[in-house]
Amino acid sequence: MSETSASGATATTELRYGPRQRHSKALDITRRGLELVATHSNEQADGVMERASSVYLAEERQDEEIEVLFRRTPIFAALSVEIPLPGSYKTLDIPKAPIVIVRQEDGSLRAFLNICRHRGASVAYGNGSARTFVCKYHGWAYGLDGGLRKVRGGDNFGPLDTSCFGLTEVAVAERYGLVYVRATPLQVDPEPIDLDAVLAGLAPQFREWGFETGLAEPRIHEPVLTASNWKLAVDGYLEPYHFASLHKTTVARYNNSNQATFDAYGPNSVSGFLGRKIEQLAELPEAEWPLMRHVQVIYMLFPNVILSVMQDHVEYSQIMPGATVDSNIMYHLYFRYPEWGDEEMHGKRFVNTQWILTEEDIPMAEEVHRNLASGGQSKLVFGRNEPALQHQHRSIDRALEEASTG
Repeated sequence: MSETSASGATATTELRYGPRQRHSKALDITRRGLELVATHSNEQADGVMERASSVYLAEERQDEEIEVLFRRTPIFAALSVEIPLPGSYKTLDIPKAPIVIVRQEDGSLRAFLNICRHRGASVAYGNGSARTFVCKYHGWAYGLDGGLRKVRGGDNFGPLDTSCFGLTEVAVAERYGLVYVRATPLQVDPEPIDLDAVLAGLAPQFREWGFETGLAEPRIHEPVLTASNWKLAVDGYLEPYHFASLHKTTVARYNNSNQATFDAYGPNSVSGFLGRKIEQLAELPEAEWPLMRHVQVIYMLFPNVILSVMQDHVEYSQIMPGATVDSNIMYHLYFRYPEWGDEEMHGKRFVNTQWILTEEDIPMAEEVHRNLASGGQSKLVFGRNEPALQHQHRSIDRALEEASTG
């Protein structure tokens, strides 16, 4: 072996056995996954679950979900790397509550309704960096702290106490490289977000991943407007049962179909998807397992974000209800680990992922929604082999019920 190739082999070995590759949850998934493969089995729910088609079709139901799940409840908004420096900001179009999150000069985050207090236009767009936010409608300017700094033509506008016209603030919390917001104004709900409580036991796992550092700037796909209920879009991420049929020439080439581990953490969950060659690890001592080469750790961050941790990158899909019950907006972001630095490879993989989403997953969700809307089927059936899907829907029901009785 030449010196160059030996060096390359050593570098590859260090990557495969580095700190990110030896995560305790990945080890747990691998142990359980090997048992599933050896016994030709899967981890199952207690029984089959029936779901009324109306939960995807009723406008009243969607209105309740938006109010309870997306406005009153803290939801995942970003990874910290998306808002890295003072002045960095990200906008987020939560239904009925557009948000802008901005990094302050002291490194903390604050979040506001992305609505100018003059005539209601937005003050920020997309992601970026700014010293002030200037409304492009009439030029009102706001500081990073949300305070109103300038009224254009103020001498002609008339008397105005600028201290009373800052951007409307909402709660934001950051920990473990995760950013959560609650879209209710602080004057309505001033309670800070307890992120450990929201994560419901997942905090140690995210602390171990170390997302605060070591993620490259994201590749961001343009938002995709989809003609299906938001829950149908989420459903497709929560089981590998469909891999062998819907994704037979793509995802199924590298991942086992109809086999996954599952664990619930409050309303959140973690699924472990298994690589097609995971059985090779049975021939090695655990200390020599390149874990992340053979498993994917899939987090459902309730109610609408699927965050996937893989060998050389992290990606997430964020699904927001659309303006009507038959629409949703999907955002997809991809973050490579800098140590796995093949930009061309990551670029191709990002494009491939978008193709799978837009050409296989999204059309299927739209097809299902059309069929349900036709009235031809009153209910759906979730199998015992779809525990994450069952857990997601029970968690939604529980949140709505607690809101109505509390």
